[in-house]
Amino acid sequence: MGNNSNTMTSSGGNFENQWVKFQYPSQLVILDNSNSTHFRVEVYKSTNTTIENMVGEVFSYKSNRTDLSCFTRAKRITIADKSGIKIEDGLLVCSYVFLSGDYTNTKTMILNFDARNHRDAYQKIADTIVVKKVPG
Repeated sequence: MGNNSNTMTSSGGNFENQWVKFQYPSQLVILDNSNSTHFRVEVYKSTNTTIENMVGEVFSYKSNRTDLSCFTRAKRITIADKSGIKIEDGLLVCSYVFLSGDYTNTKTMILNFDARNHRDAYQKIADTIVVKKVPG
């Protein structure tokens, strides 16, 4: 998976690494687990970065657009000037943002958040995220 970078935390409402930059509610904490080949940013409600305190994540992944088209409740969206789909089920809000035009092995950015308590964090990040570099 490439060389691991040092895991870094960010607080204060602004985050930036080599892959993405965005704003987020300043009471939250960002844990950057990105490396030289992909990005993975986790969002926590405290500096205790255990799974119980995770409220969301933003990460890169290779998806298959045709598989994702089977979601009947998906809403078409645009995030960071890229098309995608958003799926909400009351518990989670999840967006798949297509970073390449391929239909298989599509470079994808996924935003996955707790919809009950942290929809505002999802929305702020979705509204402000900029993709600086698309993973290979």
